[in-house]
Amino acid sequence: MSRSYDVIVIGLGVMGSAAAYHLAKAEQRVLALEQFELDHRMGSSHGESRIIRYAYTHPLYVRMARESFALWRALEQASGKRLMVRVGGFDFGQPDALTLQQTRQTLEAADIPFEWLDAQEAMRRFPQFSLAPSMFALYQHDAAYLSASACVLAQAELAHVLGAQLLAETPVRRIEPLRDSVRVHTADRVYEAGKLILTGGAWMGKLLSALDLHLPLQPTREQIVFFEPCDQALYLPDRCPVFIFHSPTWFYGLPNVDGSGVKIGIHGNNDPCDPDQVDRTPDAAYIERVQAWTRQYVPLAAGAVREARVCLYTMTPDEHFILDAHPAYPHIVFGAGFSGHGFKFGNLIGKLLADMALGNPIAYDLNLFRVARFSAKDGQS
Repeated sequence: MSRSYDVIVIGLGVMGSAAAYHLAKAEQRVLALEQFELDHRMGSSHGESRIIRYAYTHPLYVRMARESFALWRALEQASGKRLMVRVGGFDFGQPDALTLQQTRQTLEAADIPFEWLDAQEAMRRFPQFSLAPSMFALYQHDAAYLSASACVLAQAELAHVLGAQLLAETPVRRIEPLRDSVRVHTADRVYEAGKLILTGGAWMGKLLSALDLHLPLQPTREQIVFFEPCDQALYLPDRCPVFIFHSPTWFYGLPNVDGSGVKIGIHGNNDPCDPDQVDRTPDAAYIERVQAWTRQYVPLAAGAVREARVCLYTMTPDEHFILDAHPAYPHIVFGAGFSGHGFKFGNLIGKLLADMALGNPIAYDLNLFRVARFSAKDGQS
């Protein structure tokens, strides 16, 4: 049995649900397929919170963040749900830390207001943290957290209301590219569309390899730890900012959202994995490492461990995204390799992918995200 659509979307995490929503808003006949249930824990989009911030080292991300903030606010209005909570952002480290310097320079160039605080002033203003005397902190008041699962579900629900057909627990068996359309095979049906958008997260390497496009996409097994804070009030969202520690190893954290605990992790633990065969049991050594860091720099958060979780990143060699069309099949567009920092842009990336599929003008120079930046050698890795 075959059914025809304007666009098929594969993958209903934050990017795919956003693409389906924006396509449905554009009155396209949309089918979106998800191999697991909606808001599943197997990939990269589930959970209580994700950081959204302007504090980036590359100016393109700062520019994209402006629109992302606006799109999340618009989604809040459309859904009637609170999805983004402004708490401010606290980036800290030694003043000569390269990424901290670059972030400061990028914000200055973009005319984004921030405060540059020495350790004494930073700890007076933010008693949640314990900084070495030589450290500095960059505070940017617009930073916020996104209610991750709620964002995904809001986009999916609105897409459905606008007419998109969403099929969860429907794995794709095969993608059959045709000259100007595609057929997507599931276990019991074949669907056809003029355009295809792939947003399969950690499974993108497998999806693209099946289409003879081999990109340096490495899924990694990452972990996060939730602490019961010693001082409850100090780490609630109305007092505690999101935070990033700039050093050769980046640590990051978010306040205690809805009683889940103070969330802290290492950005880019870089444990390569196959997304279909992931050890979902957190490592005791990792938890101890995060505990030790938390005791040193966020001591009043370092109470009992409430929970630890395993999640997935999909890394590119340069940690920049991939947003492009398949070189042999221009009616297939995809987003991949979000390298642990893509969620905040999810609504915008979905919109960009929808515009790419429909041939609409794109307001950004996306060369940073093109497949062409990878060498033939990279493509085989």
